[in-house]
Amino acid sequence: MTVRQRVLEYARLKAHEIQAGMTWTKAEYGGGYWEGHGPDEGLLHGRAVAALEFLREYAGPESTWFERASQAWDSNGGNKSTATGAYYIGELLKAWADQVDAGITDIAGAQAREKVGAVSTDVMEQVRQLNDDRGAHPAAAIVLCGAALETALRATVEARSLSLPERQRPSLNSYTQLLRSVGLFTAQDVKDVDMCGGLRNSAAHGHFDDLSRERAGLMEQQTNLLLRKLSDLAAVGDEPD
Repeated sequence: MTVRQRVLEYARLKAHEIQAGMTWTKAEYGGGYWEGHGPDEGLLHGRAVAALEFLREYAGPESTWFERASQAWDSNGGNKSTATGAYYIGELLKAWADQVDAGITDIAGAQAREKVGAVSTDVMEQVRQLNDDRGAHPAAAIVLCGAALETALRATVEARSLSLPERQRPSLNSYTQLLRSVGLFTAQDVKDVDMCGGLRNSAAHGHFDDLSRERAGLMEQQTNLLLRKLSDLAAVGDEPD
């Protein structure tokens, strides 16, 4: 079973658990509300909040799916009828899963993971070829490594729904510090990116005396290690609990 299939199966299972045993009760003056006859209200409340967190992570915090589910819960489950609010969240879970299945929408972070995968294979294959070519200057491979690393950092930040502070320019350093600030990067990760960034800057500014084939090979190895970690970080939400 693929990651996509597991996520959709999980969404539909949780929707079924939330709505199991509910019945519609008509109100005296029109309309009505849902009543739960299975789990107690505390358990139902917990399932609804877990489903909200699921939509925030898998549909995306800025998505209409999460926004509407939050609105349904705030206007019903939070202060009126827990069952009614939970029922609507269950319906949104099922509708989201159906649209992902139909290819109309996608799981949050899927495109970011594809970007990291692309630079890890296509771009780094070009880096390997450049480092194997004795006629190529090491600056070429180093600049390409830097581009691959920055693309993967940006994609990971997007997958994690993070944003750079206002007026801070996108860069290797700014993305790295952001990941460090939320505990996704270690101090050693920061040092490793700084090393790669220093070599990339030397190549980009024509400081070729600072470069060598050995350093280009070392940067290739270090970039591949960092890309593996970023691939894991960009895969947030791949394994639902």
